[in-house]
Amino acid sequence: METAQLYQSLTFLAYATGVIVILAGGMLIKVLFDLSKLTKNINETTNIVKKELTPTLQNINKSVEIVSGIIIKTDESINKVKDALKKSPLNILSKMTSITGTVAKGFFSGLCTAFKIFSKKK
Repeated sequence: METAQLYQSLTFLAYATGVIVILAGGMLIKVLFDLSKLTKNINETTNIVKKELTPTLQNINKSVEIVSGIIIKTDESINKVKDALKKSPLNILSKMTSITGTVAKGFFSGLCTAFKIFSKKK
């Protein structure tokens, strides 16, 4: 009888192992199916994001080019204004006033020195 019980327990073990293998295989197939659906959704999402971001990036590039052009033109205009101010009569007059101011100071200091020298001799 021990052999009959041994055969029955081995048969039960074989059936239980078969059921467990079938359940594990079913779970593995479900996981693979869900993984396949997930990769399809990720692919669709990346395609949507790519379609949406491409025009946005093109608009940003155009905006940056426009702003760069404005900055370059502004720099050129400022340099032209600086050059015009350097060559303008106002700049020449300011240089002349500084020169005449220096000459006038020298003249008046010399006049004061001469006045002091002549006033001491008395």
